[in-house]
Amino acid sequence: MPQLVVDATLHEKLGLYPGPVRLVDAAGNVLGVFTPDPAAVAELEGELSEEEWARRLAEPGGRTWPEIRADLEKRG
Repeated sequence: MPQLVVDATLHEKLGLYPGPVRLVDAAGNVLGVFTPDPAAVAELEGELSEEEWARRLAEPGGRTWPEIRADLEKRG
């Protein structure tokens, strides 16, 4: 899925709404709908429960810093 980086102004505006927001251009044409991910929002706001932290920490996967650094060095 493509990714779009939003500027600080739009980021601030989107943060005002807890639910879906219709995005339109200056003429009122609908561009799409932004729907906040409750789990992502909760994580950013530090509202994860102890159970959710434990579940995430128990998930397998991830890489160590040396692995990440080696990968970045290969990319130049």
